[in-house]
Amino acid sequence: MTNDHRSLKTDSASQGHRKQVLAICGGGNAAHAVAVVASGNFDGDIVWLRGSEKKADDLRRGVFSKEGLRSTGVISGLADKVKTISSDPQEILPVADLVILVVPAFAHVIWLRKIAPHLKSTALIGALPARSGFEFDVMRIIPGIRPTGERQVFGLQTLPWSTRVQQPGKLANIGALKARVCVATMPGSHAAILAPLLTALLGTEVIASSNFLNMTLGNPGQIIHPGIMYGWFSKWSGKRYRQYEIPRFYADLSDCTGELVESLSNDVVAVASNIAQASKGKLDMSDTLPIHEWLRMSYPTQTADFTSVASCLRTGPIQARKAPMTEIAPGEFVPDFQYRYLSEDMPYGLAVVKAIGEMAEVATPTLDAVIEWSQEKLGKQYLVNKKLTGTNVHELRIPQNYGINNLRDLLDFYVKWS
Repeated sequence: MTNDHRSLKTDSASQGHRKQVLAICGGGNAAHAVAVVASGNFDGDIVWLRGSEKKADDLRRGVFSKEGLRSTGVISGLADKVKTISSDPQEILPVADLVILVVPAFAHVIWLRKIAPHLKSTALIGALPARSGFEFDVMRIIPGIRPTGERQVFGLQTLPWSTRVQQPGKLANIGALKARVCVATMPGSHAAILAPLLTALLGTEVIASSNFLNMTLGNPGQIIHPGIMYGWFSKWSGKRYRQYEIPRFYADLSDCTGELVESLSNDVVAVASNIAQASKGKLDMSDTLPIHEWLRMSYPTQTADFTSVASCLRTGPIQARKAPMTEIAPGEFVPDFQYRYLSEDMPYGLAVVKAIGEMAEVATPTLDAVIEWSQEKLGKQYLVNKKLTGTNVHELRIPQNYGINNLRDLLDFYVKWS
């Protein structure tokens, strides 16, 4: 495998050497989608690492059955290039040329530590998606990452698809395909080389971003998911829902919630704009898009009404999705505030933006309101008097917890890796 990873694209047989190997790490919705989509596009073998032997065995029973693992929806296919499924990283990783973490952000550290001792020096490591602050964890845990080194890291700003497992190891539904997604690399100069290769692998257009800060600030999940949860449930007083009363998360949202989501996005874009200005042109933050623009870019053919953020969300894809609920009595449901829409997208999203906004001295009133409400639902204390000084701040993936304590340090870090 060459340093610029062009061999991911070429016909390995014609080069007279072994097939390239793609390793999937994780076992959830997106990991199933990667296994199917990559099987249709990758000229090599796929291996799959699971977190326990029981999970690996369960997956093997489906993937290696007569029917195999298949997908329905906007992409149909079969995961027929998966050759090995194991819980042992030593069995999976030493041969892997491309290693993709497809796990929630709160599991990144666990998985990075799991894979670190077993990676070959030229393996390309990536996260789908990176979520906010992935760069800090990967720099701390994975050895050999240097601006001039052969080790390369990438992260996608968002998943290429909206997907759900219907039968583990057997059936996944890919409900929506984003038209374009951004990728950043460390070092940043390799993004332009990697983007077309990921485009071919993932089946949608992957566009290169010049720096990882656009992955952290431009993470759309942190805006859409907590924003809509806040819109639906910030005034919730304990109501129990019957099955038929559970609102559709996107299709039933109000104009007011759409405005809240847009206001949240405006806070994030203000932080990015301030960073770009402070860098004196060294950091291009144009991939941190206003959410209305991101929705138009991502779902140009699946959305019926682009008039506003609310109309985009109401008339876009995945309209059947319900608000996350937990059943507390037979047939009675309450909002699930531990679902990833808060438990991932706030501490590994909005809180990171807030930390960077504090360094840049940017006011973020809507972001503050959503964090204050979310932290109470999660049983955490991050924000106190509009500042990240709460008792649980040490848990966050914010730059201050990695020795980056002021705006100058932050700019130096991202400029160095751009």
